Amino acid sequence: MQIESRQDRILEMLMRRGYAGIDELVASFDVTPQTIRRDLQDLADRGLLRRHHGGASVMSSTANTEYAHRHIENATEKAHIAAAAANLITPGSSIFMTPGTTVEATAAAIVERKMTGLHVITNSTAAARILGRDPRIAIHVSGGLWQQNNHALSGPAAAEFVSRYRCDVLLTSIGSVDADGWLLEFRDEETVVAKAMLANARRRILLADHSKFTRVAACKLAELADMTTVITDREPSKAMMKMMRDSKCELIVAGDGQDS
Repeated sequence: MQIESRQDRILEMLMRRGYAGIDELVASFDVTPQTIRRDLQDLADRGLLRRHHGGASVMSSTANTEYAHRHIENATEKAHIAAAAANLITPGSSIFMTPGTTVEATAAAIVERKMTGLHVITNSTAAARILGRDPRIAIHVSGGLWQQNNHALSGPAAAEFVSRYRCDVLLTSIGSVDADGWLLEFRDEETVVAKAMLANARRRILLADHSKFTRVAACKLAELADMTTVITDREPSKAMMKMMRDSKCELIVAGDGQDS
């Protein structure tokens, strides 16, 4: 494969997925790690992607992967996170749920647990559809402008709706966790409703697989210190773990039983 063709395909992969690791790219293009590193450096020098240790991400901080691809991406890791999150929910709880494929996986895990007395307030039509499999769950869905990109409702009407409630738990995913501890999304409309939920939740649980710690986004939702619990599938960097300890944010690493 010609260099130009391979680099074009690397960019296409990153635009679909947001991030790709060197090992994954080596396997996809059947070339050496040195070749991939040269490709990534060349593309980074041209301002077309952002290099990271072990991989690369799209340069645009407003890009997100397509909705259908996000269901496939890191599906096993999301299932582990979802199971850990569902185990934190107790019967009779009131729950805010934001949009996102990890939250949708958590909705499915909650249904599997067959708990009674749950009340869920959400702006995610996808999560509501999944929760609807269990008739015992009371589901309150906001109004607002429907967004095809994440199957959710947005805008002032949705924010006003969720602000009527005070819930025991917030379950939220995120587009990116910045190295400085900012929780970032790709669009402003994705933050306005989540901020209203955040302000009205007693316990705030962030669901973030390892790829979220390497992605780039631009719209501020909150800071890591605003969360009471973070559930991920791999231990983040030492600096990130220190940030969590300093802010007394519980860390749960799903799939291996570790927490700190």
